[in-house]
Amino acid sequence: MVCCDLRALQVISAAQAVGLPVPEEVAVLGMNNDAIRCDLAYPPLSSVATNPFQSGYLAAETLALLMAGQQPQTWDLRVEPLGVVMRHSTDILAIDDTNVASALSFIREHALQGITVEQVLQHAFASRSQLEKKFRRYLGRSPQAEIRRVQVARIRQLLIETDFPLKKIAELTGFEYVEYLCVVFKRFTGDSPGSYRRKNQARSGH
Repeated sequence: MVCCDLRALQVISAAQAVGLPVPEEVAVLGMNNDAIRCDLAYPPLSSVATNPFQSGYLAAETLALLMAGQQPQTWDLRVEPLGVVMRHSTDILAIDDTNVASALSFIREHALQGITVEQVLQHAFASRSQLEKKFRRYLGRSPQAEIRRVQVARIRQLLIETDFPLKKIAELTGFEYVEYLCVVFKRFTGDSPGSYRRKNQARSGH
């Protein structure tokens, strides 16, 4: 874990310079969740999303007390982060099976393009029944479920970090129809995309 996203990118570059792959050998977690910097990194950088709205509110509240000639009850004000935004730099899954490893790599690189299990099978050089058994053994889920997991993780991120309409989010995550995105998202999270966005943007002060 690194103190800020910029330093985390330097750690990734240093690891790669000495032949340590990220995240397979070194997982890297940044801080502040600078979305542009994190998404443009290679691999994309996981980062802790802080809560600047709450921090600013508490700072302003403290300043108002001081200007009124009062002292705050405590100078030690701590603001909990919103959470970790997962990207590839911490997505560690060490699997010795070459079929599964190849399939996972393909899914993580192409899931947001709306790939099918058939395309995964071609890349993994395995039959459907063979890959299904191996996925359930190593991951506890099917290849199709893994594709959906990657898509839903990105949908969550876009709902929190952007004001994109659902049609745009569907385009960015490999869904042809918004209605089907909503069905898949609710199946995985228990919330509709709209409800999930309202809850989480309220927490971040948006």
